[in-house]
Amino acid sequence: MPELGPPATLRAALVLDRIGEQYAAYWGLMAQGSLPLPGMTQLLVEVAPSNLVFDLADAAFKGAAVESAGMLVERDFALLELHSRDPGAVFEARAAILDRLPRGRLEVVAPRLVSQQRLTRITADHSHLFNKVRRGSWTLPGETLYVVEVSPAAHVYLLANEIEKASACRLVRVAGTGLFGRLIVAGTDGDTGEAERVTTRILAQVAAGTN
Repeated sequence: MPELGPPATLRAALVLDRIGEQYAAYWGLMAQGSLPLPGMTQLLVEVAPSNLVFDLADAAFKGAAVESAGMLVERDFALLELHSRDPGAVFEARAAILDRLPRGRLEVVAPRLVSQQRLTRITADHSHLFNKVRRGSWTLPGETLYVVEVSPAAHVYLLANEIEKASACRLVRVAGTGLFGRLIVAGTDGDTGEAERVTTRILAQVAAGTN
């Protein structure tokens, strides 16, 4: 009897509707393929083992009219990005991917909050350190930063898009690969407070759907 190997783990299968301008621009920094544009619908799928992502991409491209900004394949996990102007095509791609997964040997992971911090009235020295690792907006002295870390990592992309839609926060860094994902946004005390509330609400909604 052939060796089946380790069971598959679905760490995320997230549909992002009407992606924002900042969020789309952020993907423009990372895209290896087609650029997701503001207003499009996006699908993010994170799986383990990482090589599983190639088969899932095959199912998506054959099952729906979607494009991809790329695949990020790491040692333990892999992330697949898909997008389209047609939300229906994105949901078709998601269905094709879920159908390809080995249901009898599949673990589905619910998101969890690892840590969060609100840093008020940051100093110029602290702002400089954040700007060294930024991939989006600058941070400025006197601003408030909201820093959140979640697992699985891909959920920070969903949080970034929802925070942009719900507040005037600016995206500083969105790092959604690896064991944990990290999101940094900047704004006023009120804006970052709203970002914290959005994080709590979105993670609870996603967790409820995976249980």
